[in-house]
Amino acid sequence: MALLGWFNVMGLLLVAAHAVTVALRRPGRRVVVRLLPAQAAGITAVVPLLILGSAQSSAVGEAAPVTVGTPLSYFTWLLTPGQDTLPTALKLLLTFTALTTLTVLVVRRRKAPPLALAVGVPWLAVPPLLLMAVSLGHPLFAYRYLLFCLPALALLLATAATDVRPRRQLLLVLLSAVPLAASHLAIRQEDSRQWDTRAVIRTLRIHDAPGDAVLFSGARCGLIATAFKEAFTGRADLGTARTAAGLGALDNLPADPAVLQQRLAHASRVWHITCNHLSSGAREAAAHAAASQEQALTRAGFSPAFHHSARGVDITLEQRPTTGQPADKPAH
Repeated sequence: MALLGWFNVMGLLLVAAHAVTVALRRPGRRVVVRLLPAQAAGITAVVPLLILGSAQSSAVGEAAPVTVGTPLSYFTWLLTPGQDTLPTALKLLLTFTALTTLTVLVVRRRKAPPLALAVGVPWLAVPPLLLMAVSLGHPLFAYRYLLFCLPALALLLATAATDVRPRRQLLLVLLSAVPLAASHLAIRQEDSRQWDTRAVIRTLRIHDAPGDAVLFSGARCGLIATAFKEAFTGRADLGTARTAAGLGALDNLPADPAVLQQRLAHASRVWHITCNHLSSGAREAAAHAAASQEQALTRAGFSPAFHHSARGVDITLEQRPTTGQPADKPAH
């Protein structure tokens, strides 16, 4: 239990799921009395990490709020990693097949192995429900935090498959295999990503000039430069005070408006890169940041000279006219 917490602090939600499993199995008072001190000792060993993690909880800035549809979205996400690229019909088919299978398993629980149900159902349901409850006060719910619940879903579906007739087993496999195969193929395509980083790099390579600077707008948009360092070598990042790597955090620390204005005074061409693939919660903050940056560019005498839109990202070349020369005509 201590190792679980130190490797994945969210994994401690399994302690609550295990408690439900114990309650369902009714092992007797002796086992429960021995279990409680063991759980207390395991959690106590992780207390230092819990304290450190609570101090860094502000790093979770883009967690979507919990809604009525969150449980179904969580279930669908566990079924397929490429749900954003999977056609709606296949997604509904896969979800309906899995839900029907689990329903049949629970209804016919007398014939199904009780241990599989007692372990699998709490493992699948308790961690997300607890995280959803916490997120009502402080948004922390992210699907990737619950990836450790995937084995429970596999266990329950496999148990259900063994509880039906051979012909229905074949039908179950076909109904699941087709959407899953499509999902895994789709997520491996280049256009499955939310933003087209290749378009950003390609645009800079074609249209850049010595001394060009970059200015990122949008949550974590600046991480493009971190992931593709070779494409941004020699280009000053005007909007970053400290990098995420230097901070030991998830996001870059943005520069103060006064610092940004000072940096713009020493630049002649700036690539303003805006990421617009954001969730609804982060979109408003990103729009405010982009508007503030555009005002700073205008005050510094910059105007758009080139613009290109790609999937999830807008790329604009802001240029200050040199003495005696008019600004380039904006292009698309």
